[in-house]
Amino acid sequence: MLNIKKLTILALSSALLIGPVLTVQADEYDTKIQEQTEKITNLESEQQVAQNTLTALENQITRIETEIAETAAKKVKEEERLNEINLEIADLKVAIEKRNKQLEEQARNVQVNQSSSSIIEAVLTADSLNEALGRAMAVTTIVNANNEIIEKQKEDQEQLEKLLEEAKQRLTTIEVQAKVLAEKEESLTATRLDQQVAINELQAMIATEKKQKQKFEKQKEEAIKRREAELKAIAEEKARASAAQQAYEKEEAARAAAQAQAKASYDNSNATVEEQPQQPATPTPPASSGWGMPVSNVSVSSRFSWRTDPFGSGASELHNGIDMVGSSGTPIFASKAGTVVQASYDPSAGNHVIIDHGDGYYTYYMHLSSFAVSAGQSVGQGTTVGGMGTTGSSTGVHLHFAIATGIWSGFMDPGPLLGI
Repeated sequence: MLNIKKLTILALSSALLIGPVLTVQADEYDTKIQEQTEKITNLESEQQVAQNTLTALENQITRIETEIAETAAKKVKEEERLNEINLEIADLKVAIEKRNKQLEEQARNVQVNQSSSSIIEAVLTADSLNEALGRAMAVTTIVNANNEIIEKQKEDQEQLEKLLEEAKQRLTTIEVQAKVLAEKEESLTATRLDQQVAINELQAMIATEKKQKQKFEKQKEEAIKRREAELKAIAEEKARASAAQQAYEKEEAARAAAQAQAKASYDNSNATVEEQPQQPATPTPPASSGWGMPVSNVSVSSRFSWRTDPFGSGASELHNGIDMVGSSGTPIFASKAGTVVQASYDPSAGNHVIIDHGDGYYTYYMHLSSFAVSAGQSVGQGTTVGGMGTTGSSTGVHLHFAIATGIWSGFMDPGPLLGI
């Protein structure tokens, strides 16, 4: 059952309700996109700070590596110097050993070959005092020279040992320094690795948030497209509802005129029966129409007539078709061959199919549970167009079958054409 007034109201209501809902959806995506942008900005700032820290760590490591290289070079030089001192000490010890042996031999010679008396004798047997003094001074000089050599060798040895100790201390200091630098480098390297891991994690998080932002942007684009499509559909629905309303008003005017004419005829004939609402003018169908039943088992629950609104408004309305009841999903067939011009949803007619039969007539199949055809499809008589249902403005499972001479206009009683 198609109620033109309800169709118009529902179409306008849909336009008012869907528009704000779609706008809210777009605003929600804008908010989500802004939140993702802020997250990405914050993460990129953290990444920059982490990168700066990593750069500082790498600079410190570079400086420490330079210090380690310099320390290693110093260590090599100290080791070389230590080796040189060790060689000098070894050479000096050999020289001292040789001199000690020489002195010992000289001492033995003096003891063996000359006694103290012989030295005195040498002095006493001198021809003159000068000669005696010379001999005594010579002996003293030899002894003093030997003593000086011994002392000098001792001093040289002590000096070399002192240098050796200093070299060892410097080498120990360098080794300690090298160890400290190595530990420092190891610690900084570990910190650098941790910092790199943190940067990698931030990069992964940024990539994830960017993907999420792209997802929201895509959803926003899809929402905008849906809004544009639905607004277009609403505009078309409003235009169709307006055209249907105009057709309804035209039919109402025709009905009022027919009722007025019937009343005048009634008054003239002094009829005693109560005046009934007149049916709208029904076009005369072709002599051999060839209409087929839209269901296999026909069970009519409401015919083409004026009746009280079944939804409780109390108003009288034109029921512009025949209601045939059955079970949900019962196959609905095309009454005649033609082309499907509509296969869509309407708030009042629910899922419906309109077929243009090319002879000035259109058939309507309303409140379907499902579609079996689509707009633009050619169908033959008996082709299944859908299943019986109760979509749209309906009080139960049934098929509202109608015949008209236009799209949502010119409805006529299908009974005579179907032979029921």
